[in-house]
Amino acid sequence: MHHELSLAEKVKLYLENNFDPEEFTSIKKIVVGIGKLVMADKEHIRQAFDLIKKDTDFAHVEIGFIVDELRFRCRECGNDFSSKDYETHCPECGGTVRVLSGDDIYIEEIVRA
Repeated sequence: MHHELSLAEKVKLYLENNFDPEEFTSIKKIVVGIGKLVMADKEHIRQAFDLIKKDTDFAHVEIGFIVDELRFRCRECGNDFSSKDYETHCPECGGTVRVLSGDDIYIEEIVRA
C-alpha cells in the first residue's frame, strides 16, 4: 500500500496546487486515469486518499478511476496493437515492442457539483 499512498498524496497535491480553497466546494469528484502497467490497487488508493483528505477543505471530494489498457508499437514493422497481456513481441512479425500507452497516471477529469 506504500505505492498507493504516494499516488494518493500526489492527487492531494494536485488539488492543493491547482485550485484555490474557495473552489473546493464546487468540486465533487476527481477522476484519475491509471495505466494497466502501473499495477496500482485502486481500492488502496481510494482508502489512502480518504485518510489524507481528512481535515482539508476538500474532505468531501470523491476519487474515481479509469483504467487504460496497454497499447504497443512494434519497433520493427510499426504495427500498433492493444493487448490485455504484457507483450514483449509483435504478434505480426515477432519484433520487439514499445509501450504507447497504459504505463502512466494522470488526472482525467474534475467533476464539479
